[in-house]
Amino acid sequence: MLHHVQSGPPDGAPIVFLHGASFDGRMWGGMLPFLPDCRCLVVDLPGHGRSAGVHFTSFDEAADGVAAVVRRSAHGKVTIVGISMGSYVGLRLLVRHPDLVGHAVFSGFQSGPIAMGRSMRAVMAVSSWMMNFKAVRENMVRSMGSSDVGLVSTLDGKPNASAATTRHVGRLAMDFDARPDLPKVAARTLVLAGEKEHPAIRQSLAVFERSIPSCVSAIAPGMGHGWIAQAPELFARTVHAWMSDSSLPSALLPADR
Repeated sequence: MLHHVQSGPPDGAPIVFLHGASFDGRMWGGMLPFLPDCRCLVVDLPGHGRSAGVHFTSFDEAADGVAAVVRRSAHGKVTIVGISMGSYVGLRLLVRHPDLVGHAVFSGFQSGPIAMGRSMRAVMAVSSWMMNFKAVRENMVRSMGSSDVGLVSTLDGKPNASAATTRHVGRLAMDFDARPDLPKVAARTLVLAGEKEHPAIRQSLAVFERSIPSCVSAIAPGMGHGWIAQAPELFARTVHAWMSDSSLPSALLPADR
């Protein structure tokens, strides 16, 4: 069973949070106080944090692991919230376990493979190895908009995820192709991107909105990949609005602007 923690009132609307690669569930800590009426279930994904002992193999197997947590810890359909790696896993959860999810909010992922030459893959391999160094990890946290540099390290100062796990996640993300399964997604899905995201992520918003039967997409202006750290209150208001079928915050921009 994947490690997970719960907070909020037992009768609150259930939300499951899925973190990005090299982080763990602690990355959501700055946002949870803005959702006091919700029951928040925060998962450490395979190979990360306190689930490091669960080998990460694929987004599908990670999704199955999250599904096991949801079946054990929640009653009725939940809202799934993911960023980066958490979005890949979350989307696969929607496809493989549609009975568990009523609403989904994803940020920072693309709909199809990103072309990478051999040299770029070599750079990715080296950068994953560099995550063994604390200073490199801390710089990565700052680049994501957070000042809490401890988020990518365990309590004893080691990386949250091994270099091999980080490299494997990166390769799967670059090769990810959601398009064949998007029409099967039944949950109401909101797909977000920071305005400063990789072009492939921004351009995918239209694909998600066109292909998922009940989908809306939006852009967080002036934000980058880690905008949950830059604007946690806005992200929380966005999640709350979507799960309650209310209007999204006016600070968000339409994806087709």
